[in-house]
Amino acid sequence: MSVVVTPSAREMFTPRELRAALQEFLKSGPQLQDGERGVKAAAYCFGERVLLVYEESETGMAVLIHPMS
Repeated sequence: MSVVVTPSAREMFTPRELRAALQEFLKSGPQLQDGERGVKAAAYCFGERVLLVYEESETGMAVLIHPMS
């Protein structure tokens, strides 16, 4: 599996938090699955910060992103 960490996630989260979220995603699976688009996603909270992890089934790529307001 390929993993992409967006700049926004790199700025907001420590490497340990990024690794923990990805490991939890791989272990427990997604919280949301979109069968039409093949996207699996989960959100992880670290204090008041939210990290989104999603995986595209076609590419098998996991993306870690911090949504900015």
